[in-house]
Amino acid sequence: MYFVFVEFVETEKFQYLKIQKNGSSSICEIIENSMDFKYVNNKNLNKIRWTVIRDPYERFVSGLQYDLTRQKLNLEDININEAFVSNYLNPMNGLKGNMNHATSQVPFLINTDINYYIDIKDLDIFLNMHFNKTLNINKTECKLTLDRQEIMKHLVVDYQVYNQIQNSPYLWKWQQGKIF
Repeated sequence: MYFVFVEFVETEKFQYLKIQKNGSSSICEIIENSMDFKYVNNKNLNKIRWTVIRDPYERFVSGLQYDLTRQKLNLEDININEAFVSNYLNPMNGLKGNMNHATSQVPFLINTDINYYIDIKDLDIFLNMHFNKTLNINKTECKLTLDRQEIMKHLVVDYQVYNQIQNSPYLWKWQQGKIF
């Protein structure tokens, strides 16, 4: 059972778990240009599964800015508390791209049995090592003025999980070399 609609990109060697606003568009572009792949919604325990994690506040701001720009809205037009509520359970939202990109990355990780987490700060090194390619990740310039303290109240669980991954043996570092 998943808590959100998950999507893996599967190749002969691995499964990559897509998490929006964690470099997934750039990663998928590299995979699609490098090898045979397919999109699946179930994990394959016989393959290495990896994903990218991102600092929760940075991801929230990037996702909120992206959604506001996409819907042609301003911060004053919305109730910011709605940005913390997920609508990922409906696959039709994902197919249309109409999803909340600011919501937590934690539900994506539940029951996915990830073998390696790559921090977005190390993503270029990882991509260069594994695909011999790097991309400048599409970073949305933040034009929002947010009350960071207020936002951080909503990200407590996100930071607990993020920090636990940061201190776990499952966080990939360049010294580990290639994983597939």
